Amino acid sequence: MKGIGTLFIIVLFTLFSCRSPYPNDGQIVARVGNNVLLKSEVEYLVPPGISYDDSIAMVQQYVNSWSLKYLLIAKAEKEIPGVHGSIEREINDYRNSLLAYRYEKQYIDQRLDTLVTENEERQYYFDNQENFTSTNSVVTARVIKISSSSPNLARIKSLYRTESIDDVAELERICYNSADKYTNFDNRWVDLAAVAGEIPFDITEVEKQIKLRNYIETTDALYNYLVFFSEIINPEHIAPFEFYQQRIKEIIIGKRKQELIEKLERDLMKEALDNNTLVTTINK
Repeated sequence: MKGIGTLFIIVLFTLFSCRSPYPNDGQIVARVGNNVLLKSEVEYLVPPGISYDDSIAMVQQYVNSWSLKYLLIAKAEKEIPGVHGSIEREINDYRNSLLAYRYEKQYIDQRLDTLVTENEERQYYFDNQENFTSTNSVVTARVIKISSSSPNLARIKSLYRTESIDDVAELERICYNSADKYTNFDNRWVDLAAVAGEIPFDITEVEKQIKLRNYIETTDALYNYLVFFSEIINPEHIAPFEFYQQRIKEIIIGKRKQELIEKLERDLMKEALDNNTLVTTINK
């Protein structure tokens, strides 16, 4: 291969008396420069009982892929100025970053307290309430999707806005048997977008609707959608603690992680300065 110096390829596939897809020596299948592909590295590709022609095709495909990889590497080494130095620096930088990350993770995993009490969560909520306003309304709601031809539609319509525990139980029983979908979001506070995702209205339209009343009735070609909002917190108002509880827990744990990282960094610097592992001439 003129123009690639000592780079060359040997790929020998001939018919042998033993009908093997490998070269006569039974070892070297292909060579690109100093890189050698051995029979032992590719023979696992050929399952038992496969025809000779199919085995040739499978091995040839693999050898082509292997050869092209080393051809591209050789070409890059020849054509890209300073590639060896830059690649080595990048590899070393990646190795160092990965090593530091793994040690930092091990350090945190061994020391991080992930137990957060509800009292801690509530205290954080009350201390930072200005951060707990929502862009959308926050609601508790129930949503029912039911066929327009359902014989239970009228009864469900008469019950879906109920506040009575007994009536809610009856509603859920009927919906379980008749509705295509019923959800009360586990009686949790949710972003209004979660409700909008269940009905053929976008979030803007749902916001308009709940300014007028605490329920929505709408239809499409096949279904009736019935939504009742038992509680509504309007946008830009402080949402309830329960809505943010999981996020608050994650914030508290995140702060603990950051404190551990800062402690690790302080301890490393102090230890290195004390034992002269780190020497700096910068004046304090």
